[in-house]
Amino acid sequence: MVYKIKEEDAVIQSEVKLSGTLTVPIGTEEVYPAVLIIPGSGGSDRDGNSPKFKMGIYKDLAEFLTGLGFVTLRYDKRGTHQSEGDAYTRGFRDLANDATAALHYLKRHPKVNENQTIILGHSEGAQLSPAVYAQEPSAGVILLCGGAMPMQEIINWQRQQGLDALNQLGGFKGWLIRTLNATEKARKTNAKFDEKILNSTKETMRVFGKKFPAKWLREFYQYDVFADLRQITCPVLVIAGHKDCQVPLAASEQVIPNVLGEAELHVIKDMTHILKCWPGNMDASNPLKIYKQLFEEPLPEEFRNCLSAWLGDHFTAKKIGNKQKVGK
Repeated sequence: MVYKIKEEDAVIQSEVKLSGTLTVPIGTEEVYPAVLIIPGSGGSDRDGNSPKFKMGIYKDLAEFLTGLGFVTLRYDKRGTHQSEGDAYTRGFRDLANDATAALHYLKRHPKVNENQTIILGHSEGAQLSPAVYAQEPSAGVILLCGGAMPMQEIINWQRQQGLDALNQLGGFKGWLIRTLNATEKARKTNAKFDEKILNSTKETMRVFGKKFPAKWLREFYQYDVFADLRQITCPVLVIAGHKDCQVPLAASEQVIPNVLGEAELHVIKDMTHILKCWPGNMDASNPLKIYKQLFEEPLPEEFRNCLSAWLGDHFTAKKIGNKQKVGK
């Protein structure tokens, strides 16, 4: 059965007020299982959109999941869009505390079965999810494009992907990059930047003349994700993209041996980091050029089927203790 849905505004009280959107199934059931969507990095809104980068992936996810019979909650991160706070001074712990407050809010909603809530994190949200679970356990965890690799290793991998792509360029531009040894110079610049961030206690810093959220990166670098992964005892679904050039597959693979709960990993063919499929080769030096061609694409069918099957297996009528049945 596919449920019709309705949207409600949500105001989440963390250290600051966060603005969000609930999607609620329209049905005869008194309560439903629920999913908290923790977004990735950057300044996109609760739907996954920014002025020049309209992905809409979190709205698409919410509507798909609610159609299966789940209440969902998505929100604007601290200091962005309709939420209070400062995006430049927030850190890892601020973001984790905000997501935990959102989970509290979701559990207390009158349409939600508080014992059947699921944490779903994408990209940066997948890194945050174990920290949220450690503060407020849930009945399930879904990690999309990441979840089990220190942030500094992920960023170093991203940098190397970009540098390798530049080194492989042909023509005059490629010749110039190799002649000037540009990639090696960039590697040294990155190392100095990381050292400067880690040795600082400032919330913000100036980098190339622009304000940079130093506290955010420093706390992510210092976070031990494996310590929190080892506290997860509920079922875990991990989904990676075959063509994700922003987070290595190992960040998803390493979840499985580190959680205590039943866990499974699925790699979706041709799926990129933004949960859309691309049939061609990825350009790691400029993935945004490809992403902009995928805005109108739907969430991949294989991805949707994977979510639906796992949710149906773990959150059936028998398991949630009422008469409903969802998304089998």
